[in-house]
Amino acid sequence: MACAGAPSAARASTSANDSTGVLRIYLARHGQTDWNASHRLQGWVDTRLNAKGREQAAALATRVAGIPFDAVYSSMLSRTRETAEAAHGRVPIDSLVALNERKLGKFQGFVVGSDSAATAEFNRRSNALGDDLDGGETLEQHLVRVSEALARIRRQHPTGSVLIVGHGLTNQLVLKTLLQLDWKQALSIGQANDELYL
Repeated sequence: MACAGAPSAARASTSANDSTGVLRIYLARHGQTDWNASHRLQGWVDTRLNAKGREQAAALATRVAGIPFDAVYSSMLSRTRETAEAAHGRVPIDSLVALNERKLGKFQGFVVGSDSAATAEFNRRSNALGDDLDGGETLEQHLVRVSEALARIRRQHPTGSVLIVGHGLTNQLVLKTLLQLDWKQALSIGQANDELYL
């Protein structure tokens, strides 16, 4: 996994994609929302980018400007679509519900740190593989749908360059699948709203 920070590095990394039989997946997290800034758990709540998030999306567009993407994917949620819209160039955006963030059940909308007991409960339960967080989704269920989306993307694009704009946990699961990480390794990855991985 490499961090694709500089525009020239990103452009240089895409030379001769098709002739080498390589698929390059650029994995971005959506720009910041007001809920990110206030540590409020979003899950499937359809929040939009704030001013900083729009700046981050514009910076992503600058970073990937020279990359000839074959496809651009986002989740169905506005924050990833807005980010992808800034960076997709001439390639249409394919929004997949399977790339949505985890459904967080009773914790959706909760402000982490606002209540110490509830924060401790969320921290404990959110990493328990079979816990659906009272009406949400288990980590295992989230992994299944993310893995299916990634398999579909890889079938449709065995070579070339693809941009995926996802969410914090969704992107951890993309990396878990691609790099065959264990749960501890995957959940230790902390991709910021302005980071791009290759």
